[in-house]
Amino acid sequence: MKAVAGPIAVPALAILLVEDDPLDAELTQLELERFGHRVSVARSGEEALALYASFRPDLVVTDISLPGMCGCELTRQLKSREHPHWLPVLFMSGTQSESSLVEAYQAGADDFIHKPISRPVLQAKLGVFQQRLHLQREAQARERLLQRYRDQVEEEKSVALHLMHRLVNAELLGDLAVSHWMRPAETYSGDLIAAARTPGGILHVLLADATGHGLAASLAVMPVTQPFYRMTEKGFGIDAIAREMNRKVAELLPVGRFVAATLAAVDSASGSIQVWNGGNPPPFLVNSQGLLSSITFAKAHLPLGILADEDFDASTEVHFIEEPKQLVIYSDGVVEAENGSGTPFGRERLLNALLSQEREERLAGVVGALDAHLAGRGAQDDLSLMLVHCYHQTARSPRIGGGTPRVLRHSGSWQVTMSLSADDIRNLDPVPTLMGVLSQFNRDKDHGSHIFLILSELYNNALDHGVLGLDSGLKAQSQGFERYLEERGRRLAALRDGTVDLEVTQQHRGGRTELVMRVRDSGPGFDHAAFMASLESECSGKVPHGRGIRLVHSLCSALHYCAPGNEVIAYYDMTDFGYAGDRQ
Repeated sequence: MKAVAGPIAVPALAILLVEDDPLDAELTQLELERFGHRVSVARSGEEALALYASFRPDLVVTDISLPGMCGCELTRQLKSREHPHWLPVLFMSGTQSESSLVEAYQAGADDFIHKPISRPVLQAKLGVFQQRLHLQREAQARERLLQRYRDQVEEEKSVALHLMHRLVNAELLGDLAVSHWMRPAETYSGDLIAAARTPGGILHVLLADATGHGLAASLAVMPVTQPFYRMTEKGFGIDAIAREMNRKVAELLPVGRFVAATLAAVDSASGSIQVWNGGNPPPFLVNSQGLLSSITFAKAHLPLGILADEDFDASTEVHFIEEPKQLVIYSDGVVEAENGSGTPFGRERLLNALLSQEREERLAGVVGALDAHLAGRGAQDDLSLMLVHCYHQTARSPRIGGGTPRVLRHSGSWQVTMSLSADDIRNLDPVPTLMGVLSQFNRDKDHGSHIFLILSELYNNALDHGVLGLDSGLKAQSQGFERYLEERGRRLAALRDGTVDLEVTQQHRGGRTELVMRVRDSGPGFDHAAFMASLESECSGKVPHGRGIRLVHSLCSALHYCAPGNEVIAYYDMTDFGYAGDRQ
């Protein structure tokens, strides 16, 4: 048998009865109370207004004709007080005048009953009011619930946005070399832009784009932030960072979710731009004259999180520049943004917007062109664009002594050594690891950046020229830097023999604290005496190699090569030194 739903149970009403006739008031009150309602009686409109504030009725039953304030005026005042909520008013009257009825409804009457009052009609009308009031209360309860939900969502959104802001270290995007713009398709962006510098001052930038958009995409892009900042801070290269980010994304995200990413390393000291691109549109360079550079970054990898670690390709492209350029990195949402006709913004419009503006106005030019293209229509995907100022820095002046010695965290004597085999050399980047150990003894950031530069240059020279046998003269040829790096990669992959030893010692001499950095390789050595003499030559700065050692020479109090040239010792004074060109 099919069950039949019974009538909806509705609560009794609190009724304010306004009646000046004592007998009518008593009889009506009795009828209302027999129906189970709670009744309060007022003899006039003024008394009803005074009683209303404390009684808070669900329904007002009033006569039209009252002494002083009439029922119509009372209704207008009660309705205005209760607005926007509904306060039903049932009018009673012995008159049949049509004009009185019209005036009552114009004043806000919800229904009308004639005197003498019919008990069944009154009960029926009250039942209708009960049902409507019950529905109103349910709607108000749902509205309160929805409002609590909205308030909770807003609070969670605020906390989430704050945490995401902190996680991506947005304050680091204040680097003067970086201009960026982002516009999410929804509240949360599945795109991420990040920038940070290594201890050696190399600028690392990242533009990541997770699949989809909204909160899910925003959460999906978070795993790349920690490897980027942590490994950049320690001095790892972007190839190692890309590999670690791939591991994190594959480990944390569900199947089918991945992150497109572009990583770039801009080294102003060497004028190099190194790029790893996986899944994003290829970045490009624009020169200071507003022309598209002939240098292209065409190497494309799969996005992060698709390949297992053993199949992941972390190889990068490197190009060198002599004049200032801007590296343009953008998400596919920019070129795929469609206007009302379904026409995408496209790479050609992007180029036109960039190349038609001066360097400082290029970002604003693209944003304006996109806004004009969309014409107020929201983009279907998150939009992100980054412009990175790239230049080749001139050599710094030799350093000069002066200043006050810094207080070291550990001022005693100590020594740290590392010995690397061919397998270690192929697979490890020892300098960031060594710097992590040294930071436990000295956490001064200024010293740390100098020490990182010195160790990096000495180790790379030992590896490139001592173990791999590369000739720096290759850099002087056409596209020499690119060919040099390609040959370096081939020889490193094929390396089966060779060692490099690194040793860092802190010692005290003549009342000063000194760091001694020794790097020794298994290579045959070279004519170090002639090389050191060339550092003093005026024309030495005009050749495309030797810049790194000149920088090391300027940072160190002394630099010595040991016969036969496969061992170098750098002495670094742990004192607050500056550069000659920095002083007034």
